[in-house]
Amino acid sequence: MPALLPEASGLHLRRTLDSGQAFRWRWGTTADGREIATGIIGRRIFQLSQDAQGLRLVSPDAPGAREALRRYLGVGSSGMPPGSDTGRGGAVPRIEAALAADPVLGRILRHTRGISLLVQDPWEVLISFIISQNNNIPKITRSIERLSRALGEPLGETAHAFPTPARLASARSRTLRAGLLGYRAPYVRAAARLVADGTIDLAVLGRMSEDEAREVLHRIPGVGEKVGDCILLFGLRHLTAFPVDVWVQRGVERLYFRGRARTLRQIQAFARARFGPLAGHAQQHLFAYARAHLRPDRVRRA
Repeated sequence: MPALLPEASGLHLRRTLDSGQAFRWRWGTTADGREIATGIIGRRIFQLSQDAQGLRLVSPDAPGAREALRRYLGVGSSGMPPGSDTGRGGAVPRIEAALAADPVLGRILRHTRGISLLVQDPWEVLISFIISQNNNIPKITRSIERLSRALGEPLGETAHAFPTPARLASARSRTLRAGLLGYRAPYVRAAARLVADGTIDLAVLGRMSEDEAREVLHRIPGVGEKVGDCILLFGLRHLTAFPVDVWVQRGVERLYFRGRARTLRQIQAFARARFGPLAGHAQQHLFAYARAHLRPDRVRRA
């Protein structure tokens, strides 16, 4: 029987893995009809399932795998914002209980409950979100898989680790073109070179203040406001970052401002004041709700 992870109580696996944070997970079905998610964390292939009892680690059955998964899913104390309650109970329910104090989030949580902020490798996040510019999730996923097959370390017969900065920095142009990067290829190469030669130290950025880290990220070709904030939140664990795309903007304007337009700066200032250390978590719920319920041609209230 696959190992049950009680620490992941309250986490909704599909909502979390399909929330646009990560791009290396695939869904399949077992012989007995159970859904199973297969993905790569570092240099290991993980398989996960979820049933009425909770989240299960199907494989690998290896030392340290459970702790690596627990960290990745953000269900340990490292997944909590500073100053949050770290008492009994899963991290996800405790964060959502805090979010529910906001009247709007309290209403939409019934549609989005269970989304956790993943704790990912900042290098992989940097490149993934440079690729994400003006792109869609299926194509981002294909690009990352092609680059990994071409340049990443083999993990068994069919999977590959994400390419190292050095491998990506020295990749031939035709290899990058085969990754379907389009105009993003020079940005990917430039970012890889900056990390490979030590000009950009992602570990240091994680220890900087959010504003300082943002300023450094914006020096990387291809990293603008939205991409920079995604890297801050999903890769560097700056949990007050609040990436604003068309869905988040639509959610904030319709749910908090009665549809009145707001600038990027106004939305970011609003999020900092309204959500504080929970801003990144709030962003994920607003993003998920807006994608499902706030289409351009109709308005649904939470």
